[in-house]
Amino acid sequence: MRKKLIGAAIVVAFFAVPVAVKFGHREPAREAELAAVQKFEIHPSILATGNLVFRQEVQLSAEVIGKVAAVLVKEGDHVARGQILLKLDPTVYLAEVAQQEASRRNAAIAIERSQINLSNQQRGLERTGQLYKAKYIDISKYDDSVHQVDVAKVDLRASRETLEQASAMLLQARERLAKTEVRAPIDGTVTAVPIKVGETAVASATGIAGSSLMTIADVGSIMAEVNVDEADIARVAVGQQAKVFPAAYPDQPLIGKVESVAMAPKSAMPGAQSQGRSYVVKLRLDDPKLALRSGMTCRVEIVVGGSSAKPAVPIQAVLSEEVAASARDKEKIRNTSYVFVVQDGKAKKTQVELGLSDDANQEVTKGLAPGQTIVTGPARLLRELRDGDAVSAKKLDAKVAGAKVAS
Repeated sequence: MRKKLIGAAIVVAFFAVPVAVKFGHREPAREAELAAVQKFEIHPSILATGNLVFRQEVQLSAEVIGKVAAVLVKEGDHVARGQILLKLDPTVYLAEVAQQEASRRNAAIAIERSQINLSNQQRGLERTGQLYKAKYIDISKYDDSVHQVDVAKVDLRASRETLEQASAMLLQARERLAKTEVRAPIDGTVTAVPIKVGETAVASATGIAGSSLMTIADVGSIMAEVNVDEADIARVAVGQQAKVFPAAYPDQPLIGKVESVAMAPKSAMPGAQSQGRSYVVKLRLDDPKLALRSGMTCRVEIVVGGSSAKPAVPIQAVLSEEVAASARDKEKIRNTSYVFVVQDGKAKKTQVELGLSDDANQEVTKGLAPGQTIVTGPARLLRELRDGDAVSAKKLDAKVAGAKVAS
């Protein structure tokens, strides 16, 4: 009997000791970064890239063909509207003007000849009419005189039309001669002069050599042109605020505002494979103090919306997992979001519904209330943390969730 009691005691001890050790031993609290949830406004933004351009920039090209005789300005010169910038050799066009002036003089002489002929035919008609009334000639002679007068009138009208044509040709020749002097269409600064004296200027806009003479721009007014993907363009509107980060000044963002949004997508370059549609958005820059130049690349963050103050948490505090949509339909999987709320020193897994977000913070529309404390990191701890784990703050003072607290 005694042996049985000892054996039973050993069996009880075998099972009781591990259980006692398990429930009697408490794992130490894990140190975590904590944050208190507070209300603040989320301002989501979209990213885009593009270039800085001058608001008013004109690329001059030749309207007539000719050899460059003189370039009167250089890059960086300020020019006024109407100022002569470049001259082409006018020899051919001077000869054309002289030829058309001679043609016009000949047309004027032809008018004088037609007028004399008409006067002569009218006098002849008067004499023939008198003879016809006196029965000295028959009706056919009189009809011939009337016909000659009519022909003379037609010749006079034809001579006048020839004069009009010659005048028009002369005007065209003078216009072509005037275009050998290239003048500034706007007040501005010369930003590029690719043509040189002795080269041939070509009247073309296809980008061949000689088609571009120089570029003039209003360097005092610069703006940003960026390409926004078609997936984001519906959220962009005129008047929205933006931050512009020029590549030359990545740490000095400029404040801008959306000025216009293209209605049609940007055309792809000939032969280039399309990688998706994009729309050009132009942004006005508010008094930039930096030394900006046209063609500089830039990155833009356009603020596309806002919300009223709602509970928000740092983005890294929000985790997600896949769960079955329902107990009956386990094949349908949906993503749920959750955070770890600290209650009585333990992490409680809490599902949340999300709203807007920006680069650092996530709006929570359901599941959290201001003042609650959540676990925000480190990232490795969040991956390993389980519902009910004991946690303690790394620092004495809990951080505030979010950077901009609503007043």
